[in-house]
Amino acid sequence: MLIHQFVEFNAREYPDTPALKMGERQLSFAQLDADVNRLANGLLANGLGAGSRLALLAKNCIEYPQLVLACAKAGITLVPLNYRLAPAELAYIVQQSDASAVVAGDEELRANIDAIDALDGVRNYYSLANTDSKWQPFNELYSDDTHAPAVTLDEDSVIYQMYTSGTTGLPKGVMVSHRQIVPIYSMMNSIPPRRQVGDYGLMPLPLFHVAGLAAAVVWLSTGMTVELMADFDPVGLVETIVAQQQVDLVLVPAMIQAILAFVPNIADYDFTPLKRIVYGASPISAEVLRQAIAVFDCDFVQGFGMTEVSGMVLTLQAADHRRALAGEEQLLRSCGRPLPGVSLKVIDDDGRELPAGETGELLIRTPSAMQGYYKQPEKTADTIQDGWLHTGDGGYVDAEGFFYIRDRIKDMIVSGGENVYPAEIENVLFSHPAVQDATVIGIPDERFGEAPLAFCVLAPDAELDAGQLESFCRERLAGYKVPRHYEFISEIPRNPSGKVLKRVLREPYWENAERQVG
Repeated sequence: MLIHQFVEFNAREYPDTPALKMGERQLSFAQLDADVNRLANGLLANGLGAGSRLALLAKNCIEYPQLVLACAKAGITLVPLNYRLAPAELAYIVQQSDASAVVAGDEELRANIDAIDALDGVRNYYSLANTDSKWQPFNELYSDDTHAPAVTLDEDSVIYQMYTSGTTGLPKGVMVSHRQIVPIYSMMNSIPPRRQVGDYGLMPLPLFHVAGLAAAVVWLSTGMTVELMADFDPVGLVETIVAQQQVDLVLVPAMIQAILAFVPNIADYDFTPLKRIVYGASPISAEVLRQAIAVFDCDFVQGFGMTEVSGMVLTLQAADHRRALAGEEQLLRSCGRPLPGVSLKVIDDDGRELPAGETGELLIRTPSAMQGYYKQPEKTADTIQDGWLHTGDGGYVDAEGFFYIRDRIKDMIVSGGENVYPAEIENVLFSHPAVQDATVIGIPDERFGEAPLAFCVLAPDAELDAGQLESFCRERLAGYKVPRHYEFISEIPRNPSGKVLKRVLREPYWENAERQVG
């Protein structure tokens, strides 16, 4: 089964049902499928053959899901780029991915590509906005041929290659094929209430993120109408919700908190159209969650997943939330239980499975587990062993099968729904001539759930303040990765083997913090 075949079915059976909407633009399923075919044929005619890679740097727009589906039909691998990354970070991903073409959005995003000295292997540049001599108009990629391209595909054809940060500080390209994304379609459709043709999905999450992309593709495959938002606007989001019917919504906790805090008279809105909010990807406090449930009065589902499993694989269902509000409050700290086809277990340092209640590393076995990391077989083998994917999350399973996170074995920080690995920041800090030693941890943050804190040891006789170091980091890292907090200390605590004692550094900050990870 190929993921675009679901959209082709909807185009045949429900041709006039709206498929994509953004602002004044709207496409029916028949129009969407025809445009996807035109785009797929145009990409092939422009030298992007099956197996080639196309990098996409854009905010949410109607062309984004079109490109996902067109690449799937043509056998081309799409490389979604995080538009918040700095040019140096973008350069590494474009080069490592072997992209032969780049599609970019507005002038600001094109400027991030233009700031890169050289991109070996990239032959063509296409712009979604006004162009100059270097950038060709994206619209010229659409051919006149509305038939599906004559390309032989199988379930192992890689649809997209999404980059996730690594513990070494270098991003890894997660390859996801039809074989992985089709099970996500089945898993997400098992969550009650079942989605129906013509239901409405509102997408404020960026499609370069696995949560946004997986949900949008599943919604389209189901026959739902997907409305995209280029930027998160709390007031605009609320006004869009109340003007629709049967709305599904995917948010990160920072968005939920922003809606509650910044929408005037939020309690006066009638949220009857809102049927479900799926949230996850970062910590949320029980207090914020209770307030949100009271205001929105809809089903809440927490999803736990990661780029390497193509979407969410554990869920805390709406019924579980109702149990929590009825007195079982501990459930609000859980990530939920496995979706159909997913197994989990918790192991100790020796690989032995632990009984309920004992803390170890979470392993997941799922048909949606990635095909692998692009050109990194050793890291793939380290992550997937004997069919089990090592998540790097430490926690325990209770007697009912609910999983609870206790810590992140790999020290990952989740800030506003974005994964940040300390090693990325530490590599930048070490490159400053005044920094002799450094380490980074995540600390509680009221707005983003977690935020990076940098501990630095300065070189002898060196002088450096937090503002100067922040400016240095901002030139080399995406904004969400830049630490807002810096502590200059005389020595980084380490164990006898030289490993940084990050747990010791974290304890004072997390000791009294109520923390729920989803």
